[in-house]
Amino acid sequence: VPTGHVWLEGDNLQNSTDSRYYGPIPYGLIRGRIFFKIWPLSDFGFLRDSPNGHRFSDN
Repeated sequence: VPTGHVWLEGDNLQNSTDSRYYGPIPYGLIRGRIFFKIWPLSDFGFLRDSPNGHRFSDN
């Protein structure tokens, strides 16, 4: 996944038009909130706010 993009997948494998169809999505096109992370498994769980107010980064 290129820097500045995310890979998004819907919860319905057979009927989701997501990154498997469109490819990586630029951050600028995302409208919503992220509450939960499932990958990598070592970071599985609810997200906490970071000191700069962002919930995720490229790191």
